[in-house]
Amino acid sequence: MLRDKSTKRVSEIQTDFNPVRFDCEKLMGILNAMKLTECFSGFKSFKKDGYSFKVVLSLLLLMVVTAGKTVNSSLSKLQEYGFTLGKDVFYRLKNNPTICWRRILWHIVMRFIRITESETPEEDKKRPHYLIFDDTTIEKSGKKMEFIGKVWDHVMQRLLLGYKLLIMLYWDGKSSIPLDFSIHREKGQKQEKPYGMKKKELRRQFSKKRMKEAESVGRIKELDMDKIRMMLKMFYTAVYHCLRIDYVLVDSWFTCEALIKAVIGEGIHLIGMYKIVRTKFLYKGKLLNYAQINGLIGETHYCRSAKLTYKRADVMYDGIHLTLFFTRKGTQGKWKVILTTDTTLSFMQALKHYGVRWTVEVYIKESKGLLNLGGCQSSDFDAHIADITISMIAYTLLSFRFRFEHYESKGELFRSMNADCLRVTLDIRLWQLFLEVIQMIASLLNMDADDLLERALGIPEVERIVNLFAENVHKQTG
Repeated sequence: MLRDKSTKRVSEIQTDFNPVRFDCEKLMGILNAMKLTECFSGFKSFKKDGYSFKVVLSLLLLMVVTAGKTVNSSLSKLQEYGFTLGKDVFYRLKNNPTICWRRILWHIVMRFIRITESETPEEDKKRPHYLIFDDTTIEKSGKKMEFIGKVWDHVMQRLLLGYKLLIMLYWDGKSSIPLDFSIHREKGQKQEKPYGMKKKELRRQFSKKRMKEAESVGRIKELDMDKIRMMLKMFYTAVYHCLRIDYVLVDSWFTCEALIKAVIGEGIHLIGMYKIVRTKFLYKGKLLNYAQINGLIGETHYCRSAKLTYKRADVMYDGIHLTLFFTRKGTQGKWKVILTTDTTLSFMQALKHYGVRWTVEVYIKESKGLLNLGGCQSSDFDAHIADITISMIAYTLLSFRFRFEHYESKGELFRSMNADCLRVTLDIRLWQLFLEVIQMIASLLNMDADDLLERALGIPEVERIVNLFAENVHKQTG
């Protein structure tokens, strides 16, 4: 289900992103603006060669947002700033199993949320806030990496060497904020090849001893944890942090009974795609699955603005009131089901809310392409945890800078920082035309439009088309 045209955000940082213009002073300016010194005060024991934890972490963040991306390729650039640290200083920090990277990330995003909420106009505070879950494949190239295995990529429709990355993203109406993540592997069904690897390959993988109380031990346990269970754990963590959440958005892989009950129990609403055929709903006094319900609904409606045909069914599931929207493109398209616990929503309202889920796809695409998300090639599993966290922190800091330069009009907060460029949002009509072309091609090829679009965004030619849209808008706006 491609996002609705009313969802105007196409990218968060890409058009504004220029590694050459983003230097050490700007990064330190953002860290100081967010008053993060207190977050790093507990890491004095990690001070190496005269440099504090904050400085080393800041330099790792700088590597992510500059063209170097890796430690080795960035050392010469750091020397230009007067930093003479050896690579071992950075590797020791990334490979350290005692650092709670999850706590650091949560501290930073909560600072982001508190500062931005205090500066948000009252009319903007009425906008819905969303919690979004999605997973993506992190492809790797080394079979000797710790806990590496083969995972199924549903977009490429084949097994890939790597991990699955489960992401929890927060959308407050203006910014995408990565809150948490977990790394997973898939054992598979072949006993002779657990995790898709030969037993000889598993024995050759890197391993190291960790103390039982080490922070990364918990991360290792998450590797084989069911992603639904991990998603619920993340959800309750977000609730514990008292985040305002109006809707939880997920695709069909995560819409399930456990999530429905968890969300309802916290007074929050769920909107997600649905395709579990065996589930029975109470509809007109009968227990039926969604396919049977669809067959009983004779009346169809047409949404002109979205160019979609749809049906509506109000059902009950285990005492919970739900609404099922059956929707398809044209008369030959396949029916898809949107499930929501908010039975007051019209089809267009539900579609508009669900379209916000696209922001997590944008986040994944931008972070992989610009901030080296999943690009770590270390053999040490702890380094992968650190590297993904650093990428998420970098995204949050860039979003923070972007937010106050282009939305909040609070220039005094960044008085020490110079605005380099003004981002212009892609023209929504051009973008909608592009989405319609994708829909047409998907129909001709009998493919899912979401999968086709996800593949297309990785093609350089398509990237150039999107950039042309941005250039066209820039010329029109002078």
